[in-house]
Amino acid sequence: MEEITKVHIDETVFDGQSEQGVELDYILPDYCPDIFKILSCALTPKIVSYSVSADGKLNLDGVVYIKVLYLAENSTDVHCVDQRYTYSKTVDMSRKGITAEPIVSLQMKTDYCNCRAVSPRRIDVRGAVSCRIKAAASVEYSLPDIPAGLQVRTREITCCGETLCADKQMIVREEIETGAAGIAFILQCDTVPKITDLRVIADKAVLKGTVTVNALYGIFNPETNGCSGTEKMSADIPVSAILDINGITDTHRTFPEIGVMNCELIPKPDSGIISCELLVDCRVRAQLEETARIATDVYSTDYETEFTANQLKLATEPRVVAQNLSVRTELSTDKEEIRSVWDVSSELKNPVCRPRSDSELVLTGQLYCRAFGSNVDGVPFFCEKQEAVEQVIPAANVTQDTIVDFNVMVTDTGFSIKPDGCLELTTTLEFTASLHNTKPVEAINTVTVREDKPKDKSDEFALRICYTDDSSDCWSIAKRYNTTVKALMEENEIEDCDAPLSGMILIPTV
Repeated sequence: MEEITKVHIDETVFDGQSEQGVELDYILPDYCPDIFKILSCALTPKIVSYSVSADGKLNLDGVVYIKVLYLAENSTDVHCVDQRYTYSKTVDMSRKGITAEPIVSLQMKTDYCNCRAVSPRRIDVRGAVSCRIKAAASVEYSLPDIPAGLQVRTREITCCGETLCADKQMIVREEIETGAAGIAFILQCDTVPKITDLRVIADKAVLKGTVTVNALYGIFNPETNGCSGTEKMSADIPVSAILDINGITDTHRTFPEIGVMNCELIPKPDSGIISCELLVDCRVRAQLEETARIATDVYSTDYETEFTANQLKLATEPRVVAQNLSVRTELSTDKEEIRSVWDVSSELKNPVCRPRSDSELVLTGQLYCRAFGSNVDGVPFFCEKQEAVEQVIPAANVTQDTIVDFNVMVTDTGFSIKPDGCLELTTTLEFTASLHNTKPVEAINTVTVREDKPKDKSDEFALRICYTDDSSDCWSIAKRYNTTVKALMEENEIEDCDAPLSGMILIPTV
């Protein structure tokens, strides 16, 4: 076995959130009709860029897309107010004693949104968004050098080595042809990333995937400057990245990720083309199992010995759990008879995953569902609902100390119209997680041999005799009677030093 002089522990550097208020006082331009009814108002927070400075500060640039849909009087056409709210945040993630570069995960969500028409020409929007920030670092713990001549008890541990990680933020642009005569605006959009290939070559990881962009857009009506109909669009945009990861080999267990930080769709008037700009974060983490011998106890047969120890929680090699989940939700349309449903969508907010038993994980969160459509009179409607969800996921060999590093995203939302007029939505969630079991180990940190305090020794006897039950082993007896484990095993012809001992044991003097 290769001698390991250090072990690595993944420690949480920061776990919190940053909040941002959003305010908009908007006056309609002259070409827009007066507001008669507000259909919906949505705040969609995204990340423009982020970076971590050398002193552990997270610099975050964000944008909030504000979209208000409304109806004019005596009209069924939908009109849209599209605005952007930009902001910057700095979060101190520094932690004393940890200098390793952290692996940062960011998750944006809308906390609340209120919208009212102050007058037929003026809209007031108030809300808040937040960013959940988690940062972890692979901390190196050096195993101490034990002075020569001491008796050392070691424990062989199989654990994860250093977590290797690299990520790259990149902008991907694509022109999407819809075939529509004219697009008024985008009512709704979402993205679903998917990894198609990962290859490790010479300290590099080559990651390939696609991002499926789904959108609902309105058909432009020149008479009202609104939209008189809606269409759906879906496009697969290829993504690829080469990541430099020093030390990675094809023997490492890899965990690739593709995250869409921002998606901006801009329709080109009268062309039927939508310009798509994606800010994509490509990341690959890699881990390799290794075996180390860790000193857990030490003593000298000649002098009094003092030592200090640290409690280490070493993680085992990760294992992957993946499952598709299905959640059903009912949406009320206020007893309106539905003629058509334009689009439905879902979002899982505040997801939490934890061990539930030795064979199960439990995923909880708030599922936010919404639907656009029109009633039998052709009048558009919008309905939404948020409710708590809980899903049980099978997973073997789980304890309360199991570390769950998970990701969950909505991949599809379907619907059906029930006889009572309600909409039944079926949301498909793609859940993936890497699970680490932890092994608590008390490892020696420092050793002091007190040469000013020699042990008392007697030369009257070459051997002593002790009687023991099956609760003692070679180490505990040798330490108690100040002899060596090797001498004790040779004198009593013991082959396994960890085997429990019972009966008469000969104690050699050293």
